[in-house]
Amino acid sequence: MWLLSIGEQVGLNKKIGAVTLLVLMSLAVALTPLAIVVGQTPSLGSGGVEILQVLPAAEQLVTGRSQYNGTSGQLFNLIGTLYTTNGSFQIVFGKNVVATGISDGYYVNANFTVPDTTGGSYPLTLVDVEAGVNSTSTTPESFLVLTQYYVKAVPSQVMEGSSVVLTVGVTGGDANTLYMADVSVVLPSPLNATYSQIVSMGKSNPAGIASSQTFTYPSSSFLPNGNTTDYVGSYTLYFNESTSLAASEFYVGFLNSTTYHRGDTVTIGATGYQPSQAATVSITNSTGATLNSTSLTASPDGVINETWAVPTDIPIGNYTVTITPTGSQKAIKDVEVFSVSGYSVQVTTANLAGQPAPNILVQTLDKASGLNYTSTSNSFGIIDLNLDLGICAFTAFWNGVNVGETSRTVTGNTTFTLTCRLTDLKITVQNENRIALSSVNLTVTYQYKPTNGTDSLETGNVSGIWTDSQGSYFLNSTLPGINYNINASLYTHVFNSGNNTVTNLPAQAEYDAVITCPNETLTINVVSYNETAIPDAEINLVESTNGLFYTAATGSSGSYNGQVTFGVYGLQVYKDNILINETIIEVFGASQEQIICNPYGIPVSVSVVDFFGSPISNANVTLNGPATEQLSAMTKSDGTATFNNVIGGDMQIIAFAQGASNSYQAVTLTVDKPTSVLIRLAGYVALGSFLITVSSLITIIIILVAIVLFATVEIYRRRKVKQSSVS
Repeated sequence: MWLLSIGEQVGLNKKIGAVTLLVLMSLAVALTPLAIVVGQTPSLGSGGVEILQVLPAAEQLVTGRSQYNGTSGQLFNLIGTLYTTNGSFQIVFGKNVVATGISDGYYVNANFTVPDTTGGSYPLTLVDVEAGVNSTSTTPESFLVLTQYYVKAVPSQVMEGSSVVLTVGVTGGDANTLYMADVSVVLPSPLNATYSQIVSMGKSNPAGIASSQTFTYPSSSFLPNGNTTDYVGSYTLYFNESTSLAASEFYVGFLNSTTYHRGDTVTIGATGYQPSQAATVSITNSTGATLNSTSLTASPDGVINETWAVPTDIPIGNYTVTITPTGSQKAIKDVEVFSVSGYSVQVTTANLAGQPAPNILVQTLDKASGLNYTSTSNSFGIIDLNLDLGICAFTAFWNGVNVGETSRTVTGNTTFTLTCRLTDLKITVQNENRIALSSVNLTVTYQYKPTNGTDSLETGNVSGIWTDSQGSYFLNSTLPGINYNINASLYTHVFNSGNNTVTNLPAQAEYDAVITCPNETLTINVVSYNETAIPDAEINLVESTNGLFYTAATGSSGSYNGQVTFGVYGLQVYKDNILINETIIEVFGASQEQIICNPYGIPVSVSVVDFFGSPISNANVTLNGPATEQLSAMTKSDGTATFNNVIGGDMQIIAFAQGASNSYQAVTLTVDKPTSVLIRLAGYVALGSFLITVSSLITIIIILVAIVLFATVEIYRRRKVKQSSVS
């Protein structure tokens, strides 16, 4: 039984293993098609088809939120992504394609209009046409069409006693549904009387749209009786005042317009007065001064009619018309404001090169009114003015100096250029070889006399400016006819004291002022650590700011003398193509520099000794250092080898016995001063002029010891034998 149980357990384990294997194989087979499908779309973008943001088009620059509700006819913006780069897309609203286009890469940014449809929720889908994929798998969006009620008045502004045409309607409503509106008109405060009329819009169409026939206000259809437009002010319209479904306004005045130009006729028509009631019509300006006052009498119908010609010299501004009756007063006094706003006149101030001149003060004299207006041109040289009919004189000022005048007759909206007597001053800095110098600091000072009738001079300056990569700086739109002092500096050192004045700058489009950065005499003495001249050394000079490059070689005396441009230079000294010094020198005048190259001309003494410290002659010593060539020498009788004019740095010194280059001793060190090095060839022993290895010496000693021992033993043995014979 025990054996049987063991067998059954083994069989059970095998079955469990087989079932597990089958499950794993099934999962692998099930997942394989998915891997194949994914692999079949290598051209698709990684982001997928997705709607990222939906907002009303007027708010599309807002990020971080979306709005999925609106009304029929409203314009929306959709931002999303496609699988396909530069692919065709559709925006589908419900079942309607409301927008199509081509993506920018994977990016979609398009507008669509909410279609005319009944209110409710509709799927909003972005479709990648080429991939045949839509956004519902990643971002199923639902857009809610809202029911919109409206009530409108045409025109939105009328004169007293006139009628307005009203319309009410519904969009996004239910289909085939009867809609009614309880339209109310509320008179201006403080009256606030309400007049109402029930208006039928009939049944809505299948898209949920219903609208009324037009109807008028005031009319007998509005209750209670007495509805009117005899009062000045804003009248409020309600679709249904109790539920506030929709509201709008229209305005009633007694003037035929709210804006006029010079020479226009202001027509006054006010109603609601007593028959033949006396009244005064007055017109005042913004300060309260009366421009006109007329006494008149209302018609038998209680209407006051009057006209007034806008004077041809009236200033731009707001004016108030007031009707003051004698006796009983209207519930709302007739007071209305109109404006003489003028026309849009855009002036561009430009210099003699035709380029915009910013920060120019322009005085505009309206000759009709005698008023002056002062404005300053913006960074684009533009001034926006409102001027009315008539002749205007324009005068341009640069820092109080008159630089231009012109006159224009204003007949409507217009633009023109006011040319100013200003010159573009181009300052170019170059060296004596006419090479342009960039990053030169400039300070410009000048004196001028403002146009104010005095003899006092004003001082101006421009500082903190630098030449560009072409070595130039443009001082745009500056005043001609005066002197300019230009100080050019590098490293805070002014270098053009004798070449710094532009005298009487000409009045022309552009004037070129050239400043020369002088050459200075530079003497360089290149010496070694002990101040011994280094002949035939290569010198490289690079100016730190402008990159000017000079190269030269020292003569037999180790000196260089030449001309270089004023500046600060990085100096490199090479000997035998090895850099032996690098430093910075300033050349702000005639300069003499001694460049001590410590790593050059260093004596190195190498002593080679044997195992016991005795000098080894005729040993080979090699120096491997920065120099391109190895230096080699043989030791003298005192075991030393001397190297002169060594170029210092990291080096390796190798010593080996003559004829035994495979058995050497090496030392690595840094040489930056006169150096003595001891190298011990521990494997050798010097015997006079002979050199033997230590192992050979030991062998000889062993042999000698053995001989001595043998001889001693032999002598001892013979003495013993001899003593035995004697006995």
